Amino acid sequence: MGTTKTRRQRELEARRAARQAERRMAAQRRRRRTITGVATGLVVVAGAGVISLILLSGGGSGSTASTAAATGSATPTAAKSGTTTTVGSCTYTSTGQAPSRAVSLPAAASTVSTKPATMTIVTSLGTMKADLDAAAAPCTVHALLDLAQAKFFNNTQCHRETTDGIFVLQCGDPTATGQGGPGFQYKNENTKDVNYNRGVIAMANAGADTNGSQFFINYKDPAASGAQALAGKYTVVGKITQGLDILDKITSPGVEGGGTDGTPASKPVITSLTITQS
Repeated sequence: MGTTKTRRQRELEARRAARQAERRMAAQRRRRRTITGVATGLVVVAGAGVISLILLSGGGSGSTASTAAATGSATPTAAKSGTTTTVGSCTYTSTGQAPSRAVSLPAAASTVSTKPATMTIVTSLGTMKADLDAAAAPCTVHALLDLAQAKFFNNTQCHRETTDGIFVLQCGDPTATGQGGPGFQYKNENTKDVNYNRGVIAMANAGADTNGSQFFINYKDPAASGAQALAGKYTVVGKITQGLDILDKITSPGVEGGGTDGTPASKPVITSLTITQS
């Protein structure tokens, strides 16, 4: 009996070890998606330090979805992967993944507007306004306008902040995990001869031409190494014109737990995001 019991204990321990190993591997895969995969594998070494660049579809380890419940009772469904619609010269392609909220690809149209647009971001800590450059990034502005009209961004938590090398607040994911999106993607725009200085809004991505709903706001000019790493990789869509003090209020407490990349300690929630285009 003693031998049988010992063998059983060994079997249980082996199974437990296997489960723990699988959990570790799964955690490593998630980290790769949210840091390296999200930042297209980009890591910049600056002196003795390492600057992990986000962007994107990744979230901080402390991200929560507590504020990210989808509105209404509709269950989001995915369009078939590769399904496309066109709006003027813009092409929106289904990723085959279910949207984080019940939205569809933008409706097809013969033209896309290049008129100036204004984004109003009402947060739990105050209101910010931004000018969006539809002349330079018409497909991006149109996608954001379409999502804003569907209230895709309402009651969502800005899930990520970085405080080393690049200084950004990342928002636009209803799941607040860094993995959510609208179920479609579109190409980069306005990446040449742009900067990512304080107040600039750019689109997060998981590689070239994978823009969705996530965006980041630069709350401080990047370090030289950070600016070099960001250059040319992320669509610049606009710039904060009012409420930089609110942006500071959101980001000044830093990252939850004192890290350099993770959930903002202030836990900011976008209560509403609207876009008007003249």
